[in-house]
Amino acid sequence: MELLLIRHAQPFRLSDPNGADPDLTPDGEEQAKRLAVALADGRYGQVDRLVSSPMRRAAQTAGFARDSLSLDVATDERLVELDHGWTTYGAVHNYTDRRLLLQDMNGGRLGENSFDPELFRDRVVAGVEQVAASADDGVVAIFCHGGVINAYLSHVIGTATMFFVEPYYTSVTRVLALDGGHRQVLSVNEIDHLR
Repeated sequence: MELLLIRHAQPFRLSDPNGADPDLTPDGEEQAKRLAVALADGRYGQVDRLVSSPMRRAAQTAGFARDSLSLDVATDERLVELDHGWTTYGAVHNYTDRRLLLQDMNGGRLGENSFDPELFRDRVVAGVEQVAASADDGVVAIFCHGGVINAYLSHVIGTATMFFVEPYYTSVTRVLALDGGHRQVLSVNEIDHLR
């Protein structure tokens, strides 16, 4: 089977003392529409199943695909981003040096917040592997987050650091999931649907 790890579309930056969980911007909605058209047109194969993080930016992106493919969207809490529950969304935009951003994230920090990278990766891998185990042959689109994609890819590839790539909004990263636990990265950061 093939897993499509799809980063959500562009959300608003947001601060909320109850937990920042922003909606998509108008540009983000346009990105999600273009992705949905590409999925419906079969650009990434015939999608048989949709799974999403419950966070708004991922769920809203998945909603456009749901409407174009006429498929239900299952949610999985294990696919939430590392910033889940933080009061501010958009801390990465405060970094002017990409190397410092990746260094901080690999050290379990992002802005003023901290997280446990290993616990994060363990949760993400468990979630994605459960999706792979519960699906038949075919294509499953997983709507998630940049950190989630990095965590899973670093597991599959066995990189020394967890965070090493910046997935673009609505980018598609394809992973072949074969029986016996074999995983093969087929592509990273496909964005032709945005052109």
